[in-house]
This record gives sequence, C-alpha cells and structure tokens, in this order.
Amino acid sequence: MITHVWSMTFTEQSTAEQRAAFGTAMAALPSQIEGVASFKSGSDLGLNSGNSEVVIIAEFADEQSWRAYIEAPAHVAFVNDHVSPLCASWNAIQIASPTA
Repeated sequence: MITHVWSMTFTEQSTAEQRAAFGTAMAALPSQIEGVASFKSGSDLGLNSGNSEVVIIAEFADEQSWRAYIEAPAHVAFVNDHVSPLCASWNAIQIASPTA
C-alpha cells in the first residue's frame, strides 16, 4: 500500500466561494477515479498557526494505482481548475503503508 499525503495553503486573494468550490471538487475526487483504496480530505481546524489549510490523505494498492490517480483526467482537471489558481504553497509525500 502507498499512502499519499498532500496539503495546500490558499492565496490571500482566494475567495470564500472559490474555497468552497475547491472543497466540493476535492471531496468528489475518489468517486471519479478508479484505484483509490481510501480517501480522506478536509480543512485545517486552525488549532496551530502555520499549518496548511487543506489536506488529502489517500491510499493506493501500489505505485501503478497512485500514478493512475495522478494522471486521471478528473485529478488533472482538479489541479488545473482549483489548485493552480488558488495555491500559495503545497507539499506532498508518499509513504509505504503497512497492509492489514
């Protein structure tokens, strides 16, 4: 299993409406892409200053499934339509996760 963790901070210019559309699009990703074993996403609770503002934590059976997710038309559209115009900064990491 591969766990993919991605987080982002919005630009100061991003509007509440844009952020809401971002959240809706982000939550819809797993239903649009095959090979996602598990998917969690959400907004930071604001408990610690300096945190990213949104996160995706997704699991995939293998590298091929993760790469298929990254290259999927729905993911590419999400990045082009919601991430690129609103992103001030982002981070990602992929780790091997133990299988149950």
